[in-house]
Amino acid sequence: MEKIAHSTAERIKRAVTINAVIAWRLSVLTLLGRVTPEVNALQMFEESEIAVLLDYAGDMGFQLPCQKTPDTLPEIADVSLGEAVLLIARLGGYLNRKNEAPPGHQVVWNGYFRLSMGAQTLERSIRQGDLSAQKKLLV
Repeated sequence: MEKIAHSTAERIKRAVTINAVIAWRLSVLTLLGRVTPEVNALQMFEESEIAVLLDYAGDMGFQLPCQKTPDTLPEIADVSLGEAVLLIARLGGYLNRKNEAPPGHQVVWNGYFRLSMGAQTLERSIRQGDLSAQKKLLV
């Protein structure tokens, strides 16, 4: 509550409500990524979000199961929910070591915050006519 730092009870109530919805969505993403990792990521993510995740995976040299060849990134439509959640967790600091527990809600929250900033930047670049950004979405 101290971090919200709003001056009225009504503003605090609105902020808590918005944060509760965000927390619920991230909780669902985390759990669905574990239970149904084979579902297509487009069911829960925008194309711009998946494009940012794939760009991040390419920059970091992560090999994804959906990649047909190690040197080319997969298509946006080929990414599974499990792969997307894992990449979000990695954005949030998850190391994905062999005997490590699956990513938790806090690391997914941290990664999703970074993902949303990247997706907003990509979408803004496209609106401003950046052709290289449009290629990331295969528009």
